[in-house]
Amino acid sequence: MDKSDDIDTNRPSFMFSPLVVPKGSVQLENGGLYQRFQHGTNYFDASETQVRLGLTKRTELQMFVPYYVSLQQKGSSDNLSGVTDLNEVGIKYQVGPILKKLQLSVIPSVNIPTGDRAIAGPGAQGVLRAPWSYPLSSKWSIMGMQSILLLNGGRDVQYQPDFMLNRAVGQKVSVFAEYVGFFTQQAPSLQLSHFGGVYKLKPHHQVDLHFGFGLDKTSPAAFIGTGYSYRFDRLPW
Repeated sequence: MDKSDDIDTNRPSFMFSPLVVPKGSVQLENGGLYQRFQHGTNYFDASETQVRLGLTKRTELQMFVPYYVSLQQKGSSDNLSGVTDLNEVGIKYQVGPILKKLQLSVIPSVNIPTGDRAIAGPGAQGVLRAPWSYPLSSKWSIMGMQSILLLNGGRDVQYQPDFMLNRAVGQKVSVFAEYVGFFTQQAPSLQLSHFGGVYKLKPHHQVDLHFGFGLDKTSPAAFIGTGYSYRFDRLPW
């Protein structure tokens, strides 16, 4: 991407963009989320903030700064709250475009154990993601991301398949429909259907709204979130 291009964000979808932010730019992607589980537990978090720093034409540094999480169980005083780790500190390398249209990137990263263990789990956790996108027309695109996470100090492996259909509506709006699964060794699967959209207030300012539903008994019954993202282009390189 160049600094003349409009903002392109990872949020609000679960999949990340395969594009890196422009060299010498920093992008802040912020949001909050509410989830309602089928057994009555409520989940809140704020403010999810991902920092993305353009290093070269094809690489960026990215990370999620720690944010607050609260789990409130219906009819129980055994509630849980705390702060997450410094998550997914890593480098995105943009491989594409391949054959002029297919965009692809690879993102190795690590979760650094700085937060509450009851929230984030034990030890460092390795993450490898590979997001991609392919335009079907000037308005429609298919997208996806394959991810592998090493959890519980590397003792458990989680696979996350993600597929998404995106449609541009004019110059400022786009909407999406997404499927994502979380398949972990020795744990029930979690699968979600996810929908949302973004609106560009200005070329470097974006707001988003998204919601979704669980597809199995262990998933949230429903969730909704919103966010705001901004790109700064005045770094000295």
